[in-house]
Amino acid sequence: MGVPRAPVEPPTPEQAAFLERAMTEYGKATYNFALRLTGNEADARDLCQEAFIRVYRAWRSFAPGTSFLSWIYRIVTNLHRDELRRRKGRYQEEIPEDNAPQEFGGARPLAVTPIDDYVDRQLGEPLSKALALLSPEQRQVLILADIEEYSYQEIAEIMGCSIGTVRSRLHRARALLRRLVERAQQQQR
Repeated sequence: MGVPRAPVEPPTPEQAAFLERAMTEYGKATYNFALRLTGNEADARDLCQEAFIRVYRAWRSFAPGTSFLSWIYRIVTNLHRDELRRRKGRYQEEIPEDNAPQEFGGARPLAVTPIDDYVDRQLGEPLSKALALLSPEQRQVLILADIEEYSYQEIAEIMGCSIGTVRSRLHRARALLRRLVERAQQQQR
């Protein structure tokens, strides 16, 4: 028999309203950020779920007038970093489900034109492969700066480092990404 647990207090109306508003307004952006960090849907969903649990528990610590998105990105970043440390040394690759429906039923979608296909192959695939080769910190700083368009100050707050560290990481990450994309494009020729 286990140790008896204290009863879980039901959420206050304010707490429930705060969480519902946060999930409605920022759920999609949080998920997209988590997906870019993790590279797969299952881990992104888990990361988002855990992040909103943390928001629920610490809702009073959010300072009104500050950026909620920066706050939750910081939570997601810390959770992701903790998960990477926990997994370190373990090989992880998602195994496809045999019965999972295949996208487009194995056929090309009718809306794709040869030009779109060419552009996707020339930019999309090399860029995706290159991003996957970056370290999690390099990938994160690039996502925050170049995709999410946060300022250096906001990125520093989210990542928990100085602005100078953000600048140097971003510079190195962009240079490495450029080299990796160029190499991938040359291999495609």
